[in-house]
Amino acid sequence: MRQKLELRQPIMINGENYKELEYDFEELTCEDYTTAATYADSKALRATQNGKPGAVIMEQNISFHMYLGMIAVVAANRERIDIADMERIKGYDLVGITQVGRNFIAGRSVEPSDQNNSGRRSEATPESTIPELKK
Repeated sequence: MRQKLELRQPIMINGENYKELEYDFEELTCEDYTTAATYADSKALRATQNGKPGAVIMEQNISFHMYLGMIAVVAANRERIDIADMERIKGYDLVGITQVGRNFIAGRSVEPSDQNNSGRRSEATPESTIPELKK
């Protein structure tokens, strides 16, 4: 399903100014997924060589989330956008693209803030397992 990421800082790609980027995880291929992992592994290796800790767990690997978000944009726009274009994203837009990838890994298709958060308790409230005290 195609979704859009609004950019705070528009990016120029092939002479066109993009204020938002479409992405689509349904378009990801095995090669796309491993490409994101390879870019992330490369960044992690470079970081560890410089004495910085790296996250090896997929759910905690920020570089993997970032590149997965970038690759999802590329997958939705194969004819117009490539990874080199995505690597020019700056500032808070990096956080946005990282959240896109993180949400995919977490099994969410939208940001939690986009979901209904009315503050009501769930209908399914678990029953207590502690026996009631007799008076």
